[in-house]
Amino acid sequence: MSYNNPILSEEESIFSRYIELQGNPLLPVTPGTCIGKALRLPHFYLTSEIGNEEEDLNQSHNYSIDTATDKIYATALGILYVDNNKIVVRPILYPANDGMTVYADVYHRDFKGNSLLLSHYAAALWQLDVNAPIDTARFNSAARKAMTQGHPVRMVPICKGRPPTHEEPPIILPLLPERILRTMQKSSAPVDYKDQGFFAEVPAHTPIAVQLPAPESSNGFDVFGNALPVMEQPTLTTNETRMLSIGKNLYGIPQHDGHTVYYSSCKGLMSIRDDILSITDVLRIEGDVNMKTGNIIAQQGSVHITGSITPGFTVQAQQHVIIDGNVDQGNITCGGDVFVSGAIIMNKNSTITSRGSVYANHMHNADVVAAHSIVTSGSIVNSELTAGNSIRTCSEKGTVLGSTLVAGSEINIAGAGGENGAPPILIITNEASSPNALRKITSEAETVLSQSISKLDDWIRRSQEKELSGSMRHRADKLLEKAKRIRKSIANRVTPRVTHSAHRIIIRGTVAAGTLVTMHGQTLTIEHPLPKLSMELENHQRAVRAQQVGH
Repeated sequence: MSYNNPILSEEESIFSRYIELQGNPLLPVTPGTCIGKALRLPHFYLTSEIGNEEEDLNQSHNYSIDTATDKIYATALGILYVDNNKIVVRPILYPANDGMTVYADVYHRDFKGNSLLLSHYAAALWQLDVNAPIDTARFNSAARKAMTQGHPVRMVPICKGRPPTHEEPPIILPLLPERILRTMQKSSAPVDYKDQGFFAEVPAHTPIAVQLPAPESSNGFDVFGNALPVMEQPTLTTNETRMLSIGKNLYGIPQHDGHTVYYSSCKGLMSIRDDILSITDVLRIEGDVNMKTGNIIAQQGSVHITGSITPGFTVQAQQHVIIDGNVDQGNITCGGDVFVSGAIIMNKNSTITSRGSVYANHMHNADVVAAHSIVTSGSIVNSELTAGNSIRTCSEKGTVLGSTLVAGSEINIAGAGGENGAPPILIITNEASSPNALRKITSEAETVLSQSISKLDDWIRRSQEKELSGSMRHRADKLLEKAKRIRKSIANRVTPRVTHSAHRIIIRGTVAAGTLVTMHGQTLTIEHPLPKLSMELENHQRAVRAQQVGH
């Protein structure tokens, strides 16, 4: 009984010109299905009678024609298609070129209107020599979707091979971020793109990373059952995930599930450099500190920057800061020393604060505060420097122009002022030089001496009131003189070393007129150019008095 459809679609109408259809040409035919009677034989691939052993049932057109009746029988699962003005049955199974996947167009009904089952697809796969199992869950899901939406679900991967598992190094995953982002207090606050988080201190014995066990190597197979052997040296492929390795100051503890957890063996900063994970006390920043890196805030250890600090960016460290380049209008705060291989060039909005010393090649418009010393091999121009101990320029080019230098004990520079700049202000301050502990010791010593002398004076007065005899009075006078000598001796040994020990200003080269030299609050004005100057506290005080008398 032929398939009759009074209303034909355009595609159905095309096939009806060539075939007396017995089904819906928009749905797939199964092997053995009678498609209909051929009406125009030149548009078909002719074959011999069905059942002839010489007939190739796997021809590309996927059907056979009974020449006695001109009836067309499908030989493969597929759908009618016109190819180069010839009628063919196009397969609905598509093995991938690499042989690892078979895709299918999943239909709910077949050419005759019957349900198209999983077994039909399985038979078609067997006909293609596919040995891989069918993903039944994926197929059933696609079949339900095809039934619901009324049209096929195309290119469903229903069969997959198994790729070989090659020998690869184990994967190491960090458990902590390198940087911790600060939580924004207010959503309306402007975003600071320089703030990319801080490098947090990692305590000792903190879990840092986990190493996932590497899978055992095994052969694979494609959908046709062909073996895919393990490669001894698999070809390298681009992978966005970095393969990390374990570096210094980490120790691993194997777990029962095959994982290995790595812990920090000491306090420090977590660092990932050149794909090596380690705990370090020196955070290394490759290149400049700029918008790419953001501000560098290290809560532990030192920071080593191989480039420069660019304008507006900040570096903070608990210990030292080492910069291979320049400090260009940047900010530095550290608990140790600052080493700058290049120049320090700043503006009014940038500062350097160090609890140790600051070393640089040149300083221009610099605002530097160091608890110990400031040392430069070049000149100091239009800068404000404050050091608890000394300020020095090491080379003969270390001239100071238009700057204010404040030190606790010594200023030693190559030259002061000149034709290209204003004369500087050089200040030795008593307050900056005396450590609190030494001042406390001195104060306590003087207090004890004062109390002793006061007691002696009281004893002498009481003795005088008692009208001591000559021998007793002589003994009391000797005790008083001895106490005064002890006080003077201790005061000379302790007090000068604490308050103005080795306080001096040395200018090894030309001293420009107008240079101001201040020591312990007294200022001496250099009225005429000098070839050099070396002045300690006592000489300075005499020079100040002489200048005051002269005026």
